[in-house]
Amino acid sequence: MERCLLTPAEVAKTLRTSLGQLANLRMRGEGPPYLKFHRKVLYESRELDQWLDQHRIKTEV
Repeated sequence: MERCLLTPAEVAKTLRTSLGQLANLRMRGEGPPYLKFHRKVLYESRELDQWLDQHRIKTEV
């Protein structure tokens, strides 16, 4: 299984937020899981999808 890695810019675009807000989420430990190699931050698309599913809110009808 090949990993699909995303840059912070790609994740920010997906979440429709800024790079700064994404960095703040990382700093507070509230954002999606990420990998860090030296100074480079990457996100696995599979984990981003799981994180988004965990934040889904269903309204009652």
